[in-house]
Amino acid sequence: MSASRWSAPGWAALVAVGGLALLAPSAADAVRWLPFLLGLVVFSLPHGAVDHHVPRRLGHGRTREFVAVYALAVLAGLALWALAPVATLVAFLVVAGLHWGAGDAWFARTVHGRRPFAGRGDAVLFVAARGMLPVALPALAHPGELARGADAILGAVGAGAAPVLAGAPRVAGLVTVAVVVAAAAVSALRAGPGGPRGRAIDAGELLLLAVFFVVTPAVLAVGTYLLVWHAPRHVARLIATDPEQAALPPARGLLAWTREAAPLTLVSLAGLGLLLATAWRGPVAPEAVGGAGLALIAALTFPHAAVVAWMDRAQQVYTPLSPGASVTSTVPRAARPGARAARRGGSAPAPASPARAR
Repeated sequence: MSASRWSAPGWAALVAVGGLALLAPSAADAVRWLPFLLGLVVFSLPHGAVDHHVPRRLGHGRTREFVAVYALAVLAGLALWALAPVATLVAFLVVAGLHWGAGDAWFARTVHGRRPFAGRGDAVLFVAARGMLPVALPALAHPGELARGADAILGAVGAGAAPVLAGAPRVAGLVTVAVVVAAAAVSALRAGPGGPRGRAIDAGELLLLAVFFVVTPAVLAVGTYLLVWHAPRHVARLIATDPEQAALPPARGLLAWTREAAPLTLVSLAGLGLLLATAWRGPVAPEAVGGAGLALIAALTFPHAAVVAWMDRAQQVYTPLSPGASVTSTVPRAARPGARAARRGGSAPAPASPARAR
């Protein structure tokens, strides 16, 4: 599949929603929870629903033991909301920022052809810039709207407001600007096998994200980002690691992934209903469902981020590559999707990236 098929819809959606926020702010405010609510069934919540298949696809681990550990981690995350809601909210923002930035690293290298990271500092700048934009820029540009979202999450778990977050926006925004400027400078000045196209897309996406999160109210911006940017890019990565899904035409591959993600998505939605029934004290308004959904997504994010970090290590996303090498090609042959089938005499293709899955 071409890079534009994976990237262009996200770019267009951010431009459209940002334009709505600029030209019709009242309409944007009216639908601010819509991307979050839609994401509960499309991409945002489901994109982690096949995490239990990741070790098998990359040639490591057993699914049953993995599911047990994962479920315990989710329950622990939910328990943290009850024990220390404000601290859990802060931890979620930090972990989510790192996870969102890391999610773009695989996509930028594999789909956009961004040159390999020159070293640890280069990778840290990329991840920090990409991850801090969705977290810190809304805090700087729309602190009141971000506080409304935080109150919705805390209300969903039976807690009050979070005054401790009131002083964070200015500091977070200033740090974000410094990191983004440094990351953009690194991308522009360092040459590499990715060539000018990869650097141009890298810089263009940084600019697009920065403008989007400045002009779009926080709740609408973050919900849209999850729905059309972060989650679909992870889905592309998951499809690329499955030989059967990657070999299908794009629409059928996405449909196959949807069927695979459906069971645990339904379980998560049932958990969301239980959370609403037991914790929320007010009427079931969009803020209630959105806040409860975010609380559940936060509990799922902690183990999900660990799984993605393990994928990065297994696929050597941050390892400098020689010119012409692909990210998946650095995975040991025995760990690649389809390797075991091939050893048994099967014929399972192992795509290196969505760009090769025609």
